[in-house]
Amino acid sequence: MYSTLSITDFGQGGYGISKLPNGKTALVLGSIPGETVCAQIIEEKNTYAICKTLDIISPSKDRIAPICRNYNKCGGCSLMHMTYSTQLKLKNELFVKNIYSISSNVDILPPIYSSDYNYRSRVRFNYLAKNKKIQLSFLENKSSVLVPINFCHICDFKLNDFIKSPPLLNPWELDKAQLSCISTDNEVLYEKNKIGYISITTENMGSRKLYVSNQVFFQSNLLLLPKLVDLIGGFITGEKVLDLYSGVGTFSSFLEDKYSVTSVEINKLCLKLANMNLKKTEFITSSVEHLNPLNFKADTVIVDPPRTGLEKNVPGFISLLTPKTIIYVSCFMPTLMRDLNIFKSFGYLPKTAVMLDFYPQTPHLECVVMMSRDK
Repeated sequence: MYSTLSITDFGQGGYGISKLPNGKTALVLGSIPGETVCAQIIEEKNTYAICKTLDIISPSKDRIAPICRNYNKCGGCSLMHMTYSTQLKLKNELFVKNIYSISSNVDILPPIYSSDYNYRSRVRFNYLAKNKKIQLSFLENKSSVLVPINFCHICDFKLNDFIKSPPLLNPWELDKAQLSCISTDNEVLYEKNKIGYISITTENMGSRKLYVSNQVFFQSNLLLLPKLVDLIGGFITGEKVLDLYSGVGTFSSFLEDKYSVTSVEINKLCLKLANMNLKKTEFITSSVEHLNPLNFKADTVIVDPPRTGLEKNVPGFISLLTPKTIIYVSCFMPTLMRDLNIFKSFGYLPKTAVMLDFYPQTPHLECVVMMSRDK
């Protein structure tokens, strides 16, 4: 089914928003607010339909030609058809709108951004070797179809060198035909059980050398990570800091010289790396949802959960600690909004918030929300 649609807004996932002739909401890939497009429904739900732009009837002045030849195939980027200033504006407007839905009394800082290309230092490739020839690929959007690549505009230069000359590996060295890679100071890590390090220098919080692995999470935009660390450091209140979902100890490593820090992490490899990265921090090996609030005191609590957000009982656990400040770092707006509403029920409201554009050319973003209770 084809429809002529007027794009009126920008929504979660980078979709343009419109209405189908039957009144159902249309989420339109590849469109920009203000445009009129011809679109085709590719997936229909009870209350909305996902559509693909087939033709631009009335283009936006902010539309540009994507520089990537795989743009309409690869599922990695979906905003390359608009100028970067437009991407930044639309993503921040959506962020502000969501935050103000929780509380209108929030100091929202200007968005923080850096290079819009060659910024990504961590990625997972699909790996195929045939007759000793290696091909790295990404996936098509919402598909298992492989898109072969020989260059990626958002990967950093070390990763692009790796793409040009990938190693020949045995099947047992891969994870379901996938290869996780991370750029470090000296090399791209791709082998299991190998450790490297990344040097991070901030404006206000000093410098650290952090040990990392391609097998665990680490922030993928090293250009903006120092600014994120500075933000966290600027929001700390009191002396006792509880760092939940602490990973390899990134935030704790910059805080432990000035504060009494306790970090909580369950992943064994993360804990191994954190032990190499931290000298003064107390470790708790546990999942966050199983912590007993009677065992902790905290003036500031930092949470940096996965995309799924906080487990159901965690906002209540944190609230029982009565911290002066809660700092929520999130990479996924829907679960952030869910959790902010839960914190609101415990009396904690956003006071300061900022979007960091960790993922240009995509609809994804990183954001930090500082919460406290009204006196």
